[in-house]
Amino acid sequence: MKERTACGPRPQVNLVCLDFDGTVMVYDGDPGYFHPEVIKLLNRMESKGIRWCSNSGRDRSDQLRVLESCRARGLRHLPDALVCSESMVYLRDGEDYVPLESWNSQAFRWLEDLHVHVQARLEPVMPELEARYKPKLVFVGDAFTAYLLDDVDGRPLKFTAELEALLQGVPNWMMTRNGGWVAVLHEKLGKGNALAAYASHRGLQPGHILAVGDQYNDLNMLDGVAAQLVGCPANAIPEVQAVVRSKGGFIAQRPAPEGTLDVLRFYLE
Repeated sequence: MKERTACGPRPQVNLVCLDFDGTVMVYDGDPGYFHPEVIKLLNRMESKGIRWCSNSGRDRSDQLRVLESCRARGLRHLPDALVCSESMVYLRDGEDYVPLESWNSQAFRWLEDLHVHVQARLEPVMPELEARYKPKLVFVGDAFTAYLLDDVDGRPLKFTAELEALLQGVPNWMMTRNGGWVAVLHEKLGKGNALAAYASHRGLQPGHILAVGDQYNDLNMLDGVAAQLVGCPANAIPEVQAVVRSKGGFIAQRPAPEGTLDVLRFYLE
């Protein structure tokens, strides 16, 4: 059985918002692809007029690679939008995905402004932190500050706590985590705010949006603001399960793609 916390008549779903990693992905080679049953269900949604969008920490090019791999396995119903890097929104325009303006330009300005202050605070101490935590990747671009660490012994959590202490007094930041990924974002961004910007553009109401996620960076997508219909697979972290439960959502007892399928079937079929 699955944990069913939602009750009463199920509302009409007009949009499904899907995280990638930990929820729908099969990692059989690079770049991976959606579980075959997820692909079939997405295709069935098209005949019902239900849109879907991605919402992943992956960037645009990486998401497009995954979608191409899915298309090779039969995906016909393509996402109406890509929410990328927990910040940027790209709308489908034929075979291409184009920036949602003015949201993307404003999001980049927020990131650029924050990045200056974050790096001014972190740059003097990062050599020492990197020596202790040995991140596998340090990504410091024009507007982004992110790190990839081995997800062992609570290392990402400890690293996050140190960064949060160092950033006290810097305005408008928030930390986001997904497994070993640790990143600093502007507080007006994150998956939930980017989803809300896209939904507003399309005239979609939160009460008709279903969101599925599993990790820390999904929390502000599942808090009932951007999407009021929420769910998670069994492998979701306890914090995600608690938020989904508090919003009357659906917690599957199966993990990863199978659990996500149970969530989708509960709300859609």
